[in-house]
Amino acid sequence: MKKILYITTLSRTINAFLIPHIEKLKSEGNLVDCACSIDEEIDKNLTDLGVRFFHIPFTRNPINPINFKAFKGLIRIQAEFQYDIVHVHTPIAALYGRLLKLKFPELKTIYTVHGFHFYKGAPIVNWGIYYPIERIMAHYTDTIITMNIEDYERAQKFKVKETHKINGVGVDLSSYNINLFDKDETRRKLNLKKDDFVIIMIAEVNKNKNHKQMIDAVDELKQRGINVKVICAGDGPLIEELKQDIASRNLDKNITMLGSRNDINELITASDIGILMSYREGLPRNIMELMACGKPVIGTNIRGIRDLIDDGLTGFLVNVNDSVDTAVKIEGLFKDRRLIKTMGINSYESVKNYELDKVIESLVEVYV
Repeated sequence: MKKILYITTLSRTINAFLIPHIEKLKSEGNLVDCACSIDEEIDKNLTDLGVRFFHIPFTRNPINPINFKAFKGLIRIQAEFQYDIVHVHTPIAALYGRLLKLKFPELKTIYTVHGFHFYKGAPIVNWGIYYPIERIMAHYTDTIITMNIEDYERAQKFKVKETHKINGVGVDLSSYNINLFDKDETRRKLNLKKDDFVIIMIAEVNKNKNHKQMIDAVDELKQRGINVKVICAGDGPLIEELKQDIASRNLDKNITMLGSRNDINELITASDIGILMSYREGLPRNIMELMACGKPVIGTNIRGIRDLIDDGLTGFLVNVNDSVDTAVKIEGLFKDRRLIKTMGINSYESVKNYELDKVIESLVEVYV
């Protein structure tokens, strides 16, 4: 039995991605606890398994004094419970969690990278701040787990004992069965017509997710006489600004901002294709969800997205901010429904490599 402490900045990360991983480790007879800033209710499945949660008041600002208080909390927890392994996720938690090695040198540290902040095409400031931090923190890291090829190749250059590439956090294919919902009924509830061409974008409404490229592409298509419908699931700081932009272009009937939703599977069922226009990703779960439902995806040609989308086979890749090519790719699928079906089949076959059980088995091997 190993004693393992999961450390994340916020508890929502555990609820969203890590529950099956922890459940697997518990089933193998390990003791697993979690330390994080508890920003939402803890999943009952974990507490029923005896997983203890320690409230550590992290903030996302790396130099905020509150984080030094959080670090002292981690030291107290480690001193009391003597974990064999700490598994850190998210940048702030990863920084302070690995620094535990300063006081507990025998502690094994595992760091899952959900996407380095330095990447090809990243702002120079990102390279100036985050790259030196990771170079230094590599000395306090025993194992790095990456999720895409670019991060894996970068991590191999750090002085870390072990570097792995695992296919993300995994997706439970059985949870994304489109046959569970009636497509026409779902469309009716969304005020969509049976013969509408529907695109879904699942993303937090922030600058990084780049909804503007999608809006520009829809505007371009409308000027050509092609009317598509886009449903956007997600909330965020830019949602009101984007609603105003959509209204100012008279695209209200084309693009609907749904806000935060808990019926993503059903929304995907109502859609023909998916789209994601991000500037930066690690390995986007939302694309895997779309592929698990047999949907082609149009995405920007960036790290993480190009790991998932096989251009021309499971969807299309477009350059960041190239709304004209994005419109061209949408039009191509709009005019060829057989291509949508073929790409959808290819998507489902491809995403099997990211199936949850396979990912968890790969993860368990890291602990050996």
